[in-house]
Amino acid sequence: MNSSAALVAEQVTKAFGDALALKSVNFTCNAGEVHALLGENGAGKSTLVKILTGAMMPDAGKIVVNGRSHNFRSPLEAQAAGIGVVYQDFQLFPRLTVAENICAASVGDVSRAGFLSRRRMNEKAEGILENFGIDVDPRREVRTLDAAERKLVEISRALQSDPQYLFLDEPTAALEPKETHRLLSMIDRLREHGKGIILVTHRLQEISEVANRATALRDGEYAGTLSRDQFSREALSELVVGRSVEQHRGPSHAPGEVRMRLRGLRVREGSTEIDISVCERELVAVVGLIGSGVPNIMKVAGGAVATPKGASIYLDGADLELHGPADAQSRGIGFVSDDRKGQGIVAKRSAAENIALPSLSRFGGPFVHREAFRKAADNCQSTFDIRWSSPDQAVGSLSGGNQQKVVLSRWQVRGSTLLVIQEPSQGVDIGARLQIHEYLVEFAKSGGAVLFSSSDLDEVRDIAHRIYVIHSGEVVAEFVNSSDHPVTRGQLAQAMAAMIDSDEKQGVYND
Repeated sequence: MNSSAALVAEQVTKAFGDALALKSVNFTCNAGEVHALLGENGAGKSTLVKILTGAMMPDAGKIVVNGRSHNFRSPLEAQAAGIGVVYQDFQLFPRLTVAENICAASVGDVSRAGFLSRRRMNEKAEGILENFGIDVDPRREVRTLDAAERKLVEISRALQSDPQYLFLDEPTAALEPKETHRLLSMIDRLREHGKGIILVTHRLQEISEVANRATALRDGEYAGTLSRDQFSREALSELVVGRSVEQHRGPSHAPGEVRMRLRGLRVREGSTEIDISVCERELVAVVGLIGSGVPNIMKVAGGAVATPKGASIYLDGADLELHGPADAQSRGIGFVSDDRKGQGIVAKRSAAENIALPSLSRFGGPFVHREAFRKAADNCQSTFDIRWSSPDQAVGSLSGGNQQKVVLSRWQVRGSTLLVIQEPSQGVDIGARLQIHEYLVEFAKSGGAVLFSSSDLDEVRDIAHRIYVIHSGEVVAEFVNSSDHPVTRGQLAQAMAAMIDSDEKQGVYND
C-alpha cells in the first residue's frame, strides 16, 4: 500500500467569533485503518469532521489527501477527493426503497435515455450491499427496516461513490449489542478493502474491538493518540477527560427496602407476567434485545402510559394504578425517555423552561416567575455541570450530553425520589457519561431509587445493583451485580439471547 495514502489535517484552526473551536490540530487517518476520534462534547470533533468533509472551511491549516493538498469549499469537493460521511441522525427517505435511497445521489448512473431504470438501480444497490456482506433486500421500503439495517443502508449510500476515507459519526448509538457487533464486523470488512475509517464514538468497548488508533481532542486542541496495544478503559477515559478516571464495576453501597414493584404485566399475549422491583437506595437495570419488550416495561413503570388492565404497581406500601405522566409525577416518579429529541426536550424553549416544565405550578402556575426557575436552573447547572451560555439558551442548541443533563435536572427540581430512565447516557460523551453515572449513584445512595434500561452493557455493569434480562416479553434471568462479584458481558449477552438452561432461568447469579 502506498505509504502516502492518508487523509491528513495539518495545523487546522477554526474560530467562531472570539471562541476558538480548533487550535492548530493535527490528525491523520491512513488507508486501511480504523482511527477513532474522541473527545467530550465541545472538544472540537464536529468542527474537525465538518472541515475534513467539506461542510466548513478552516481559518488556517491545510487538508492533504493521498499527498495532495485541498481547500474544500463544499461536501461535493470532498466527495470528489474520496471522502464520505455518515452522520449520527438517520437521513434516509423512509417511504422510498433501499435501492432508491442508495442511488439517490447518482440517478444518472441508473438512468437510460433520460428515464430511471429501476432494474439497473436495484442491481447497483444489490452489488454494493453484497460487496460488503449486507443482507438487505434493495426492494424493501426503508420504513420497514430496523435501526441497524437503516444504518447499514446509510453506509451503503455513502459507499456508492467509492470513498477511500469514510467518517462514521456515532454509528451504533441507537443499536443493541447484537446489531452493534454486526456493524463493527462491516467496519472490519471496509478496512480489509483498504478504506480508511474515522470512527467518532463515545463507546470505549467498540474502540477496543475495532480501532487501530484513537486520537482525542480536548478544548479544541490535540490531546494525544493511543495505539491499539495501549488501549484500556482507563487509558482511553483519561485521554478524553484529561485526568485519571477511577473505574468501578457495580455500586458499593447496599440497597434498602422495596420501594416499587411492577406485577402482573403481560408484554405480549401468551407471555409470563412480568414481576420486577426496585428498592430504596438501589439502581436496577432492565436489558433485552430489540423486540424483547423492554420499552413497554419501562413506560408502564414510569407512568408514561396508563397501567394496563391486570397489572399493578406497588409503590410506597400500596398497590395502585398509574393513569399517566401527571399521576406518576405526583407520586414522586420521574420518567426519562430514550427519545430525547421527540419526547424529552422542547428544543426551541430555553434550558430553564425545559427544567421547570414538570414543576410550573411551583413557580406560579400560569403567572410563571421566570427569575425563580432561572435560579433553579442555575442550581442544576452547578449540580450537573451543564455547559450553556446562560439558562436562557435554547436547549436544542446544546450538545446531547447537556440536553440529557437538562432532562435529569427537571426531576431534581421536581423533587422526584424514583427515576425511571431509558438509556441514561445514549449519545453523550465520555465525560458527561461519567457525570451522569456519578449523579445517579449519589441519588440512590442518598435514598432515591433508579430503574433504568440500557443497550450499553458496560453502563449496566458499572452502576446496577441488580439486572433483569428480558427475552420475548419475559424475565429470563436476574443477576446480582457488585464490585466484589461483577457480572460479565458474556453472561448478559447469553441471557439476552436466551442461551441459558431452563433450570437456570429462576436463579440469581453473582459470578
